[in-house]
Amino acid sequence: MANTDSGKRLIAKLNNDNYYAWSYRMEMRFRKLGVWSLVNGTEDRPQGSDNTKVVKAWRTRMDLALSEIVSEVEDEQLVHTRISRDPAEVWARLASIHISQGLGGIISTWQKLFQMKKAADISIQQHVSSVRELADRLAGLGDSPSDSLLVSVLMLSLPPSYSSLVISLDSHSQVLDFDFVAQRCMNEEARQLSMQDPEASTSNQTTAFVAQTKPRRDRKEITCFKCGKKGHYRNECPTKDEETAAVTATIGMDTENVEEDKEFSW
Repeated sequence: MANTDSGKRLIAKLNNDNYYAWSYRMEMRFRKLGVWSLVNGTEDRPQGSDNTKVVKAWRTRMDLALSEIVSEVEDEQLVHTRISRDPAEVWARLASIHISQGLGGIISTWQKLFQMKKAADISIQQHVSSVRELADRLAGLGDSPSDSLLVSVLMLSLPPSYSSLVISLDSHSQVLDFDFVAQRCMNEEARQLSMQDPEASTSNQTTAFVAQTKPRRDRKEITCFKCGKKGHYRNECPTKDEETAAVTATIGMDTENVEEDKEFSW
C-alpha cells in the first residue's frame, strides 16, 4: 500500500480561503493513491457479498479516501465531513460550501482581488499564490480574469520599494505575462534583501569585539626564546644588553690595539 504520510505537509489544510488550491492538490494525491474515481463518484461498489476480496479491497480504498479528506481540513471544516462515510458525498459537500454561487460570490471575490496589498511579513511568492488563489476562484465561478488584469493587480499591491520595477517593465515585451512578472518581482525581492543583509557588518563587529575583549596572556607564563627564562619576550631579554655591551667592549679593545700598532710602526 502507498505511504499516505509522505508529502502530506506539502498541502495546506482546507480553510475558508484556499479551497481551489487545496482541491487541486488533493485531486493529484487521490490520483496518485488510485482512489480518485471513488472521490469523484465514478466508481461504484463491485458486485458480491461483503466478505469477498474485491468488496473488502473496495471498502479499504473508500476508507483511505475518506481519511485523506478528513485529515487535510482545519477543525472548523470538520462539521462538513461528518455528513457521510462516502468520500464522494463529503467531497461534493465541501465543494458546495466553498464554491460561492451567483453574482454575489463573483462580486465578493473581485473585491478581495482589487483590495489586495502585500503584507510586510510575507514573501512575494506567498503573495503571488494568494493572487492566483483568487484568480482560480473566479475561474471556478465562470469569470476568469485575464493575465493583463492580474499583472495590474499584482503591481498595484506591491509596496513603493518596487516602483522602479514597474517602470522597468513598461518597455518589456512580456509585461502582460503574469508568470513572467511574478518571477521578476521575486528577483527584485531577492535583490532588496541582499542590499539589506546585515550579516557582513554583524560579522565585522563581532570580530572587532572579540579582538578587543581577548584576555592578555600572563607574563609569568611567557618563555623567552633567547635565554629560556620566563617573564619576558625575546626582544626584551636582559642578556641582549649584556651581549651588546660585551661586543662594544670587544670592538673598543680592538680599536685601541690597532692604534697602538700604528704608533709602534712609526
